[in-house]
Amino acid sequence: MAVEDRLRTRLSRVPGVTADDIAAWTAEAVKESGLNPEEHENAVLFCALGIAYETIASEAARFFSFGDGEETIDKTNIFANYSQLAKDAKKDFRKQLRLLTNQSFAPRADGR
Repeated sequence: MAVEDRLRTRLSRVPGVTADDIAAWTAEAVKESGLNPEEHENAVLFCALGIAYETIASEAARFFSFGDGEETIDKTNIFANYSQLAKDAKKDFRKQLRLLTNQSFAPRADGR
């Protein structure tokens, strides 16, 4: 499936993401959107990305900040970063949905 391949490419550098995760996120996106992935590949991809980033963010929410004198480790921003990526993916999904709808408006009778 092309959506799964594109999703795998985008998430290839994210640690812990498996082929089963990608298949589950794609299936959930198809179910949530109600779209056929062959006909509306971009919309399903962005929906799946949003679901993937939300899942990764929820797993990253448990990360911590630690400091001892000279050394500091702060992994708390990982949640915020993935949450922002999820918002952006959902925004792109809504944009793709708008492109799928066809609306036409009659011109004004007075010509303005």
